[in-house]
Amino acid sequence: MFRFGGLMWGEGYHFHPDENNLAQAVLNLSQKNDPQFYSYGQLPIFLSLFSAQLYNLFSFIHQQKNIDFNEIIFFLRFWSAIAGVASVFWVYYLGKIIINRRGGVIAALVTAFLPGLIQSAHFGTTESLLAFFYLTIIYCSIKLYQKRKLVNFVWVGLSLGLALATKASAVLFILTPLMAILLLKTKNYPTKKLFLGLLTMFLIALAVTIFFSPFLVIDHLNSLNALGYEVAIAQGKKTIFYTRQFLNTKPFLFQIKKIFPFSIGWPVLLLAPLGIIPIITNKKDQKRSFLWLIILVPALIFFLYQGQLFVKWTRFMTPLLPIFSLLFAQIAVSMPKIIQFIVLVVSILPGLIFFDLVYSNPDTRYQFSNWAKENLPESSLILSESGNVINLPLEKINNLKVINFDFYQLEERSSQDQLSQILEKADYLLVPSRRIFANHHQDQFPNTASYYQKLFSGQLGFIHLKTFSPTNRWFPLNYYYQQAEINAEETWTVFDHPTVRIYQKKHPYSKMDYQQMLFTSFHEQ
Repeated sequence: MFRFGGLMWGEGYHFHPDENNLAQAVLNLSQKNDPQFYSYGQLPIFLSLFSAQLYNLFSFIHQQKNIDFNEIIFFLRFWSAIAGVASVFWVYYLGKIIINRRGGVIAALVTAFLPGLIQSAHFGTTESLLAFFYLTIIYCSIKLYQKRKLVNFVWVGLSLGLALATKASAVLFILTPLMAILLLKTKNYPTKKLFLGLLTMFLIALAVTIFFSPFLVIDHLNSLNALGYEVAIAQGKKTIFYTRQFLNTKPFLFQIKKIFPFSIGWPVLLLAPLGIIPIITNKKDQKRSFLWLIILVPALIFFLYQGQLFVKWTRFMTPLLPIFSLLFAQIAVSMPKIIQFIVLVVSILPGLIFFDLVYSNPDTRYQFSNWAKENLPESSLILSESGNVINLPLEKINNLKVINFDFYQLEERSSQDQLSQILEKADYLLVPSRRIFANHHQDQFPNTASYYQKLFSGQLGFIHLKTFSPTNRWFPLNYYYQQAEINAEETWTVFDHPTVRIYQKKHPYSKMDYQQMLFTSFHEQ
């Protein structure tokens, strides 16, 4: 229910840019035998393509031979949801091994309601698959440590290969089996067997990666260029307009303040770290403490690496979210039953709230479109924002004229002149999300900040007409969303549940008035 419910959110529009890129890659692969997209591996692309082709074979269900974009989006999300469900089962088995059966049930229950995993299952991207493969690698690594059989090296290699065929950043997942192997070495496990196992694991991982992501080899130049480009962006060596929110952010503190409180909820975030205490103090069952080391040491290194990057998107932390569930379960099993029940209820509330706000209601942009159809005069001119999210197709409504202006370039003199002309003619201003106004501060982007400050204060002559945000009949849930929209890392809201604001012109000004009002370059003349 919490992975497949509301799976086709967006009301037929596809607002997630990475999802669109993957869907276009599937189309390219089906039409040109080349995905022409190398930022990710090809496993999700092949899964979606073959699923759509198989579906279209059954003509009694679906009268269509060629796959279309909507169909691709569905299957990309379908496999994310499948991986999301499977991840809950993996967490149960892991909890059962490293805690006990009750701990497994608690961990699985919490995982099912983690907001970040609910969201990643609704995106046709790589994160849900990566979380699933990461849990698979953890499970296989624990089995490798426990049973010390060559076949377990094979399973680790297979899982690692599938993860790498999904996204190159999964190379960090290799830390988990290496930790298990290191612990085996401390127990005098024969060096030759370890070497043979490692070699087997690496060869299988390499073979599986190439098999399920063959364009890494077929078009290795483009693949290497894409990988280098993504690494440069992640490290901040290459500045892109959509990474401006990370300017002057503090590593690790950013994730703790702007990602984890919303992706796992405050109850789990506060209680999960306490789970480390019984792990450290447990002297009766050191075997389980070693199993925890296989999980926690690589997870910590993963966090330290990802956390220090310039780019700190929510999705980078997705593979770690189930680890919080396991730690939460470790502390929860030691609580009295009634306290345990209360804590569990409180801990699943953030996921219930998130699912109810986002996937149980029409998309906020769709709500705005319906409202515009009933309330905006025909042929009105609307100034909106272009950027990294699909533009709203408002031209189909009442013959509205929409100008999607690139506010990311507003520090340039030519853009300022162009905006002044548009403002003079515009009847309405549309702010489709917080993505631009929240990330352009006065000290770095004075002209962009000036525009939004004057818009929100009414000095531009436009008054606030209406706001569209995820709402619920219970006020506390509305408050939860409002806090998330203000404080969370922006991709948490802008793809699937942004707040949309519309402003109406009440006091017209001339082009020169707007130039003098807004831009420092004109003041200096």
